[in-house]
Amino acid sequence: MKRYANIALIVGLLLFLYSFVNFSLNQLWDWVSTISLIFGLVIGGLGIYYRLQVRQKKFSKKSIQYGANSLLSSVIVLGIIVLLAFITNRHTARADLTAKGLYSLAPQTKSILHDLDREVNLYAFYKKSDEIRAKDLLDEYAYRSNFVKYEFIDPNKKPQIARRYGVTKYNTVILQCGTKRETVTELSESNLTNAIIKVTRELDKVVYFTTGHGEKAIDDDGPQGYKTAVEGIRKENYQVKTLNLAQEKKIPADCSVLVIAGPKSEFFKAELDSIKKYVEDGGKLFVMIDPQWKPGLVDFLKNYKIEVGNNIVVDASGVGQLFGMGPEMPLVSKYEKHDMFKDFNIMTFYPMVCSVKPSDKGESGFSTVTLFKSGPRSWAETDYMNSKVEFNPDKDMKGPVSLAVVSTKTVQENKKARLLVIGDSDFASNGYIRNSGNYDLFLNQVNWLAEEEDMITVRPKEIDDRRVNLSAKDSKIVLYTSVFALPLIIIVAGVFIYFRRR
Repeated sequence: MKRYANIALIVGLLLFLYSFVNFSLNQLWDWVSTISLIFGLVIGGLGIYYRLQVRQKKFSKKSIQYGANSLLSSVIVLGIIVLLAFITNRHTARADLTAKGLYSLAPQTKSILHDLDREVNLYAFYKKSDEIRAKDLLDEYAYRSNFVKYEFIDPNKKPQIARRYGVTKYNTVILQCGTKRETVTELSESNLTNAIIKVTRELDKVVYFTTGHGEKAIDDDGPQGYKTAVEGIRKENYQVKTLNLAQEKKIPADCSVLVIAGPKSEFFKAELDSIKKYVEDGGKLFVMIDPQWKPGLVDFLKNYKIEVGNNIVVDASGVGQLFGMGPEMPLVSKYEKHDMFKDFNIMTFYPMVCSVKPSDKGESGFSTVTLFKSGPRSWAETDYMNSKVEFNPDKDMKGPVSLAVVSTKTVQENKKARLLVIGDSDFASNGYIRNSGNYDLFLNQVNWLAEEEDMITVRPKEIDDRRVNLSAKDSKIVLYTSVFALPLIIIVAGVFIYFRRR
């Protein structure tokens, strides 16, 4: 009888709970809920009745000992839980299990936070209900640097503070470092990191792109344009300007990097003289030159021990077919040891690239080294105008072929001239810059030339939308299953085992 009374109690309780769960899911008190409630009350009531009838419990010394042991065990378990909670609160550990590490900070962000040497205060103007998503990201920043402090402010409760910072809408973050202040209206890792750079950098550097020779246009959003590349440079917190040397006559004093991107016509001698003076004074020059170049700029680069080949590098590995092209798109997967490739091991691609290699001839003091080469199944084809391309050992250069070089010279005690030359400008164009590591490599090259080595890294990831859309009913099922059903099953199992042992 005692056993059946226990079963009746459990069945009655389950039916009773099910009646209300069914009502919550369907938002309707139907006949199923009514019958479940009635049967639950009746069966549960009978179980309680017979349980009281058969229960004749007498306390003895042995039962008191059992109770004391149970109480002591409970206190010990509770103490262990409290201790674990204390330890985990003081010493946190994080793990990101997403495919692309979307909820881990990018190496660039980690490097910037690690190098912070001044306090940055973040004021997040959010409604209480919207704080959760922002808090996760801000916690990551505060976890990485003791110099990052953040505070949530509800504009409705503290409108005077919102007016002080000029905040006119929700979900705005204000960053302040000393007297410098930045506003972030769309919270993301990229935007937040860029804002930190802006408020902590003493002076914005300027990158100039030459014009007037058919170079890639910085505002062109077509496949051949450089709009994406330039937007990336601006996100690194550089100013970007254009420069027509035929009109300006000289390179501005605030030029941190001078970029020549795919010129199609010759430079005038006066323009090359201006560039030469800029380099000799410790300037930074970035040249991206395509096959079928004009000789003027190539002869100019020879002064700095740089030799540009009159060829097209062909890759017979078939990688170019992955991008709808032929063998004229070499793949680079290995890079020479250089500060430019710190933590960088991503493949890059170069459509229609010519060889660029170090030379022994040129001005003294310049040191030229190769940055990266094409694969072993490549060669530099000299007869590239022929419709049939094949390796000719008498005329062609067997791979791996050098595709990029840097040339440096110390001109003063703390000043060094830097030249970077690549035999292709299309790799950074809108049509190709998002291929694999091209975007990161291009920005790392600009940062190295600008002597911002701490910015050389892999940028924050783009987040794929992988949300699971649940209806209101689905959400309640998940809630009841995880929060109520599973614990209830454990409790019922414990009670059942307890009574069975009795």
